[in-house]
Amino acid sequence: MAGGLTFLWALFNHRLLLYGDATAHLAIARRMVDSATPGLAQWGTVWLPLPHLLMAPLVWILPLWRNGLAGAVPSWLALGVATWLLHRLVRRSWGAGAAAWAAVAFCLNPSLLYLSAVPMTESIYLACFLGVVDQCGAYAHQPSMRFAWGAGAWGLAASLCRYDGWFLLPFALLVLLVASPGIVSALRSALRFCLLAGLGPAFWSAYNGWYFNDPLGFARGPYSARGIYEASLRAGGLRYPGDHALGLAVLYYVKTVVLTCGVPLMILALLGLLGWRGWRGRAEASLLLLPLPWYVWAMWSGNVPIFLPQYWPHGYYNLRYGVQMLPAVALFSGLAVAALAGGLRRVILPRWSGRRLAGAVAAGLALIGAASYLVMLRPPGPPAYAEAVHNAPARLEMEHQLAQALAARQAGERVLMYYGNFPGALPDDGIPLHAVVQESNFLLWQEALLRPHQYVQWVVRESDSPTWRLVNERDLAQYFEQVADLHVATQHEIRVYHLHGH
Repeated sequence: MAGGLTFLWALFNHRLLLYGDATAHLAIARRMVDSATPGLAQWGTVWLPLPHLLMAPLVWILPLWRNGLAGAVPSWLALGVATWLLHRLVRRSWGAGAAAWAAVAFCLNPSLLYLSAVPMTESIYLACFLGVVDQCGAYAHQPSMRFAWGAGAWGLAASLCRYDGWFLLPFALLVLLVASPGIVSALRSALRFCLLAGLGPAFWSAYNGWYFNDPLGFARGPYSARGIYEASLRAGGLRYPGDHALGLAVLYYVKTVVLTCGVPLMILALLGLLGWRGWRGRAEASLLLLPLPWYVWAMWSGNVPIFLPQYWPHGYYNLRYGVQMLPAVALFSGLAVAALAGGLRRVILPRWSGRRLAGAVAAGLALIGAASYLVMLRPPGPPAYAEAVHNAPARLEMEHQLAQALAARQAGERVLMYYGNFPGALPDDGIPLHAVVQESNFLLWQEALLRPHQYVQWVVRESDSPTWRLVNERDLAQYFEQVADLHVATQHEIRVYHLHGH
């Protein structure tokens, strides 16, 4: 219900495409089916393919591509799947009360609600992640091979969604090995899990090797997080907070989680974690905590920056990663509430008074948690939404100006442009991608850069991009005229050229 309402609010208030990544995900899905060279190569080297495959059935419909609905629907549906899986795995080990609390705290989180209403990958990955945790937990309770297969299937989905899923796989395998009653069952479950889950990393490495001649292109290529960061450093950019500074990495990520989940829920979660005893649910709880070391390592290694408004450099960037810890926070806060309510029922006499007091305390804690969520709705909004709003205006303005510059394009005319930074300009004009020569067209792209007048009627030349560095300037000067010079603060300069006589 809340997810649907947020989805409708974002749709009718034009909030689906505030994230540049949301537009880019749609662009990748669209160019799979509408490109000068359509096919699997349009996935590129870095972003994993599952979210784009889920968007593909709708993204070919022009209005759904233009307004972002094609990418929002899979995210919205994934929220329901993730909530159901979290409720099931918590109920199995800790009972209905803790499960209800965890599910509600999870699915009503304002940041997650917004991310689940837009074309982003967070809710899709959380569904895959919780699927792995659920199946591993089920195996720990009842070592059946069907749960090993299930964990492997969800692991395959997670590893094709985000690189967090690659980090998850060895720990999920370890849970299956430890939970097995003997060596034979351990080997059987490990084999089944690896046969499925291992396909994800193996496929992506083979894909990068086949199309881009580097099996590790996603990790060390020019468009990888590492490649972009190193290029920024060479250009005189500053180091990310947390880069080889473990204390800062921990501080920034924990603060991000606190901002995302709220202080009351975090306090309850900490109490639940400190009070957690025994072996029950150890598989699920341990796996749910994995996003913490993953993101701390990612920040420490320099691959992932997180900018907080409270700390230097006082920006909004990747605050949305706090939602990855939300399942763990929801679980452990639920354990704290359930333990407190159960303790009150046991120690207070008469018995009916204990039940009533326990219910009142649980309801009071729920109201406090709900109040902290409501406070997040005040400007600038919950962290994930505030990040999108803060970073969107300059990019949207440049996309709008570029769309205006290309508005004179006639049907059948082709455009040469670097597609990675401002893909939203094309849906604004309804320009089909098969009329655009862009970086994932490979040989056609290289040839068009050398002899643009033979291939296109428009050239969009963006500073600090391949079109700025590699386009044949002599050809450009001889056959084209500049029709626009676009400037927006914090964005690359863009010059637009049109072929003489067209």
